[in-house]
This record gives sequence, C-alpha cells and structure tokens, in this order.
Amino acid sequence: MKKSLPLLAALSLAACSGAAGTVTLEQNLQNPLYAEQYYDVLLDRMVELDIQDDPLMQDASKAALVEDTRLDALKKAKEATQRQREGATGQFIGAGEEVRGEALYANNMLYFGPTFETYPGPELHAFLSTVVDPRDVEFPDGSSLDLGRVESAFGAQSMAVPEVENPLLYRTAVLWDTKLERLYGFAQLAK
Repeated sequence: MKKSLPLLAALSLAACSGAAGTVTLEQNLQNPLYAEQYYDVLLDRMVELDIQDDPLMQDASKAALVEDTRLDALKKAKEATQRQREGATGQFIGAGEEVRGEALYANNMLYFGPTFETYPGPELHAFLSTVVDPRDVEFPDGSSLDLGRVESAFGAQSMAVPEVENPLLYRTAVLWDTKLERLYGFAQLAK
C-alpha cells in the first residue's frame, strides 16, 4: 500500500473516536481475528513486565494481577484461535484497488481482521460468493450474497451472513463497490 493509506487510516480513526457509532472493546472481541491479536499482544506485554523485572512487579498485588491477566489472555487467545478453526479464512488480494488483511467466515458471520485495509469507495460492499475468482465472471454473480456496506476501510469489523443451505460453498469474500461497479479485491476462504 502507498504510505499515505496508513496516515489516512489514523486520521479516520481519530476523527471517529467518541462518535455514537464507535465499536466497543467487547464488541471487537467477538471477532475471533481481533480477539486473537488483542490477547496475544496482552499476553506478550504481561510476560515482558515480568522478564524486564518492571518495578511494579515488586508490589505483590500487582504481580498477582499481571499473572492472572497473563493466564486469562493465554486462555482467551487459544479460544479465539479455536473459533477461527471452526470457519474458513483467507487473505485479501487487490483486484481493482489495493486491499490487504484477513477474512474469516464462521457461524454465519464474516469477519475482517485488525490489519484489514483498503481505499474507501462510494458504496463499498462485502459479498460472499461461490465463485472462486470474481474476475472470471460478471460480478455480482447469481450466487453472491450482499452483506452490506463495509463500515470502515480500515481495521476489524463483522458482518452477519444470512443462513444458507451449504455454507462451505461460499468460499470467496469479495469487496465490490455497488455504485462504481468495481471490484476492489477478494479473499479465497479455506479451512
């Protein structure tokens, strides 16, 4: 991605902080991709406090809190990883625009991970499709499920997927701008 995209993301996130539609930490932790990264980083930080013999570790109650937090983070990181294994994951690749990050389809939800990033569009939507490569067909194809507008071009998010008869057939997450009729990118999903 161009260097300006991360700056754009930071500015957008700063502008959104405190807004009525802000996603809470608890909501983000429902996303297994976000939860895994969050708890892995929390776990690493708690371990570092002990390894670096941080002065707060001299306080027995704080040392106990660090240990309890470490154990809880380890457990929750493993749970997030297990939840991911129940679904199908894939890495986004750009087609008409630059896109990066991970997608997970599990339990009637499509999740984008915390590293998800693309350029905004007038009506950028997420789709699930049975087509392996959306460049090979006239998109949206007859199998495509429009999951709605992508709420943010940056970071973790979740979208409900309507119940389908055979979820395993829906193996591609697609980013498509419905006004521009432009393919941004896609992720081929596999167990």
